[in-house]
Amino acid sequence: MKKQLFLLTITLLLVSACTNKGEDNAPASAPSITRIVGIGKVIPQGGISDLAAPVSGIVKRVNVQTGDIVEKGDVLLVLDNTDASFAVKEADSRLVSQQGNVQSVKNLVERERIAVKEKMRLLNDSHELFAVGAISGEKVRELQNDYDQGLLQLKKLGSDMDGQQALLQELTVQHASKLNNLSQAQLTAPIDGTVLDIALNVGEAVTAYQTYGRLAPHAPLMVVAEIDELFAGELALGQPCSVAFIGDSVLVAEGEILRISPNLKTKSLFSDSGNDMEDRRVREIEVLLSNITRPLLIETKLECTVLLN
Repeated sequence: MKKQLFLLTITLLLVSACTNKGEDNAPASAPSITRIVGIGKVIPQGGISDLAAPVSGIVKRVNVQTGDIVEKGDVLLVLDNTDASFAVKEADSRLVSQQGNVQSVKNLVERERIAVKEKMRLLNDSHELFAVGAISGEKVRELQNDYDQGLLQLKKLGSDMDGQQALLQELTVQHASKLNNLSQAQLTAPIDGTVLDIALNVGEAVTAYQTYGRLAPHAPLMVVAEIDELFAGELALGQPCSVAFIGDSVLVAEGEILRISPNLKTKSLFSDSGNDMEDRRVREIEVLLSNITRPLLIETKLECTVLLN
């Protein structure tokens, strides 16, 4: 009997050990993700404007420097406009000359129109006189020929008038273009904002469409951040975010996702060199900031945490 109880006890202990061992090997459920962290930069809403020169020239004067606050239309740089001034004067001269040509042709057309009207009256009178035998048929034919020649001359002058008017219109457009080029020698601010960079000095050359500076608009601050592709599907508009300096746990601002890019990017937008950040695909988000507790400089790198729950 004692031997049977001993065997039963051993059996129960073995079963209990196997059960516990099975429980220990059961896979644990994966913890739910509550936050996603990405690296971003501070920019004004709407982005930073790259300023491009509309014309080529030599810098004559620089009116602003980095950090200056400007309004739309303020002159930032002035280019040497000597060539543009000469071009405008030449266009002025050609335009005035052509206006005189057009007026001369108008006067000729008007005189010829009056002359043709008189020739038509004489021709009509000749038909009546011929009918009563007062003039010969030769005289009538002479007046008819004179009238026909007048019509041809009037038609020719009309064509000349069209050509002169077309040339005047072309010269008017050229004159406006020269004036525009002259006005573009003054490079102005396209929007209200703060000057971030001016890359030219007096005496330096600038070519058309060359970037000569950057301007940050007066707009609310936001963070453009990149989220690793592993968590790209967890993002949604309106999700709350917290922002801190990289490596610092103290929050400097809050915000929410305003925009999410529809695609994955292959490289980081925020690396200063090719080795700054791991070359992974990322999804870009824009976070509109609020409750800013510390001064934030444009293009400051920040750590952006997206709160999922």
